[in-house]
Amino acid sequence: MPAISDFSWWPIELCITVGLLGVTAFLYRRIKPGHLPYPPGPKGLPVVGMMLSFPQDQPWIKFKEWSKEYGSDIISLKVLGKRIVVLNSHATTQELMTKRSAIYSDRPDLPMLNDLQGWNWNFGFMRYNVTWKEHRKLLTREVQNTLANSAQHYAISATRRLLGSILISPENYAAHLKHLTGYFTLSIAYGLDIKPSGDPYVAIADKANEGLAKAGSLPSYLVDAIPSLKYLPEWFPGAKFKRDARVWAKFARALREDGFRIAKERYVKGIIKPCVASRGLERIRGDSDQEDQEENLKSVLGVFYSAGVDTSVSALATFVLAMVLHPEVQQTAHMAILQAVGHDRLPEFDDIQSVPYLHAVVREVLRWNPVIPMAIPHATTTDDVYDGYFIPKGSTVVGNAWAILRDETIFGGDTHLFKPERFLTEDGSILNPAVPNPEMAFGFGRRACPGRFLAYRLLLITTASLLHSFEIVKAKAKDGTDISPAVAYTTGMIRFVGPSADNMSGPLTESRCSFPKPFACDFKVRSAKLRELILETSKAVENRTS
Repeated sequence: MPAISDFSWWPIELCITVGLLGVTAFLYRRIKPGHLPYPPGPKGLPVVGMMLSFPQDQPWIKFKEWSKEYGSDIISLKVLGKRIVVLNSHATTQELMTKRSAIYSDRPDLPMLNDLQGWNWNFGFMRYNVTWKEHRKLLTREVQNTLANSAQHYAISATRRLLGSILISPENYAAHLKHLTGYFTLSIAYGLDIKPSGDPYVAIADKANEGLAKAGSLPSYLVDAIPSLKYLPEWFPGAKFKRDARVWAKFARALREDGFRIAKERYVKGIIKPCVASRGLERIRGDSDQEDQEENLKSVLGVFYSAGVDTSVSALATFVLAMVLHPEVQQTAHMAILQAVGHDRLPEFDDIQSVPYLHAVVREVLRWNPVIPMAIPHATTTDDVYDGYFIPKGSTVVGNAWAILRDETIFGGDTHLFKPERFLTEDGSILNPAVPNPEMAFGFGRRACPGRFLAYRLLLITTASLLHSFEIVKAKAKDGTDISPAVAYTTGMIRFVGPSADNMSGPLTESRCSFPKPFACDFKVRSAKLRELILETSKAVENRTS
């Protein structure tokens, strides 16, 4: 990121930028249709707005507080002349992002991410255009095909591997969860296996996602506020952001290219496992535009992998935290699964479909502390009016999933507590149709994650298998006392960092997802028979994939 000290000329440029923004804001205010007000919110300083006072830690909480303070489900603020609109209720996200999705499905310009790091192939960050629609259609079709074919097989294999790894080294459960999701997504996308540790595909994804995380939300670098800076040469004082982008671009490119190259080689040799790559290559073989279709398939596969790993790890880590803190929930869920499965085998998908309490637990995991508390920003393609407020074209619009999932009018009282019962009927026999599935945890409208159904199935079989095989308990301190983990989360998708001695930036994406902060716990296998069964089945999976 360009440091202020690197910009010997930055005060002049900043003054010019501020002046132009001020004139633009003055003129736009004069021509605003009908003199309607913007959604209410804090005003900030003249011209720069909230640039210096944007909430840094867990902004979704502050946005909900502002919503209450200003008496509106929709609030807004400005940062360097850009209007940011935050939707804090289910009603507003449904009305704007779903019913008016033709207007609210665009993305903000992200020069650092798309132009400099080269993520313009990722349809999750594309503008709302024909290319986006083609990629979205392709990915949606492949998700449906995977659900109908190989999803359950790969999910079972990944889960069996996980059980064996946790049995051997429970203290490394977080790394094992990441291995689970990496194996699952790589298998589905490319038909590839990954090593238990030090896998090159996982390493590439980690490095690529690091750059994505730091530039993939609201403008995270000065270049996002002043796009012309992207034309600076790398050697120019203050252009460190371009050198950073060049490094991250290498991994973003490898994420898209490497897995596909190996999968195609195996397809040509006839040794590829059933996966999205194999089906896609078979479908387009011999077509006149095969080369163009391969490029689209390559991009969609890259999205499949990069988007699927961290989100599932975050949700599973929240599940583990909830079980440690709520042994009564864990016991109830274990008994429900045991009734469906018995002691002599491990859970299968056919078993868990008829366990409503398990579904309630997974839904509560998604609701209690959502993976992405603030959904990836949308942008408006035209001016709009809602509830008497004017929302200008080009506004950044963000759904506050955390606030919506804490709405007591929708999910009942005590939404800060972990209570799976809120999703069940009074007698607990079935899921309550009056309580919505917390799908807003996966985004909104046409930009909602198309892989959410795969993620939900993986969460179901993994949580069922863990509960069936292990008792998840608090770790012990040296003196033998229990260590009770705190319910503390990383900020995740949006974090604002104002100008400082070594960072001239806007809102910064610190990580793609919000994770529980590291905590210790223990996994106790429930019986000697289960220990043998776990070792036997995990070894069988390793033999099949070696």
